[in-house]
Amino acid sequence: MAVPALGAHVSRTASAVSGDTYLVTLTGTQQTVAARSGTVRDESGCRFALKHADRQVLTFSASRAAHLVLRPGGTLPRLSFAARVAAAGTRHRESDLAGGDTDVCDAPGPPQTHRCSKRVLSAHLALRPVAQNRVTLDGSLASSARRLACATTLTKPDRFPLPFESRLALPANAADGLVANGRLHARTKGDDGVAKTTDVRWTLVLKRVP
Repeated sequence: MAVPALGAHVSRTASAVSGDTYLVTLTGTQQTVAARSGTVRDESGCRFALKHADRQVLTFSASRAAHLVLRPGGTLPRLSFAARVAAAGTRHRESDLAGGDTDVCDAPGPPQTHRCSKRVLSAHLALRPVAQNRVTLDGSLASSARRLACATTLTKPDRFPLPFESRLALPANAADGLVANGRLHARTKGDDGVAKTTDVRWTLVLKRVP
C-alpha cells in the first residue's frame, strides 16, 4: 500500500509572478524496515522461532541557487541537485528453539544486533514535473556508494530515492517563496514472510534572494 501526498504553502504575499533568483534547499529521509518473524524447521525436525529485522535510514540534504519563473496554477520546473546522503542502520538476528528433541537440537546463540558504520554518500537528485500539477523526486546514489548504504539483506532493498508522484500546483502568491512537503508510506509482504515498510519524507524550500 502506498499513500503519497504533498502540501505546499507560500512564505509571504507577492503582487506578481516573475522570474527571480531563489535559494533552493532540499532535505529529507528515506527509512526502510524489513522484518521476518515465524517458525522454521531444519532437517532434524528442530523448530526455531525467528525475529529478524533490518533497518536502513538515509538522510539527504542539498542546496543551490536557481533563477525561476513561478506561474500561478503551474507546475514547479525541474530542479536538479548534487546531494549529500548520510547512511546508517542496524541488522538484528534472533532465534529461539520452539520445538524438537533437545538432545538433537542445538540451542541457538544469543540475539545479535549489528550497527552499520555511518557513511556519507553522494547522490544526484531531481525534482521534476511528470504531468500537469504532478511532480516526482528521483535520482540515484553515486555508483561507488551503492554498497555502502546499509541495505537490507532480508529482502530486495529499495532503490534510492524511491520515486513517487505527488500533486503540486503553484499557488497564486508563490513568487516570494515556497515550502513544499512530500511523503510516502509503502508496505509490502513477500511469500518468504518478510514484511517491508518504507517511509520517504522530503521538504523543499524556495527563498527569494533579495
